Amino acid sequence: MRVSDAMALVTVDVGKASAAAGALRGLAAAFRAAGRPVVHAVETDLAASLAPAAASGLDMELLAAGGVQTLAPAEMAIRLGGRGAFDATPLDALLRGLGVDTVVLGVPVPSPRVSASIVAAELRGYRVLLATDELVVTLGAHLRAA
Repeated sequence: MRVSDAMALVTVDVGKASAAAGALRGLAAAFRAAGRPVVHAVETDLAASLAPAAASGLDMELLAAGGVQTLAPAEMAIRLGGRGAFDATPLDALLRGLGVDTVVLGVPVPSPRVSASIVAAELRGYRVLLATDELVVTLGAHLRAA
């Protein structure tokens, strides 16, 4: 696996499955520690009901208006709109502005939104990696060692 310095983690629909979210939290922590971008695409309509504690830190008005909320250095949230993370969102412009060429999609379970996000990223020229259990372990270890 080729690890790129221009790599970002994009989480999609993480609030829907807490077991998988635990592994993704560890991967997100490794990205943060390595200074690489983490972008959370969140369904604002469901965020408060699925994860009230996490949603309390979100600016729902900003996200609903299509804005990007900075959560921490190199960590942002956007509203998950349309069919996937790239549809009707600022994600592509955000990633390009950060110089990203590789997107690691962190997803708890396969879904139509995940599939749409993968296709949209590839059509925009990004190298796409799906954060499988094996990739989470391998990439997390590599980022922590960097």
